[in-house]
Amino acid sequence: MNAISWNCRGIGNSRTIRDLAGLVQKHNPKIVFLCETRQCSVKLNYLRWKLGLKNYVGVDSDGLSGGL
Repeated sequence: MNAISWNCRGIGNSRTIRDLAGLVQKHNPKIVFLCETRQCSVKLNYLRWKLGLKNYVGVDSDGLSGGL
């Protein structure tokens, strides 16, 4: 089993999304863990769909403070 863990520090940039999609396509991970995305769960659920991932668990941030 393989996984990708990435501290994004914001994932709104199209290049970042493209790079992440390339990693997912190349390595076909079972788990993708993204932290510090600075995105709401609705946008991250769309990203999950776009990357072809089956399941999703997200925690909305509280401003720049974080959600956990």
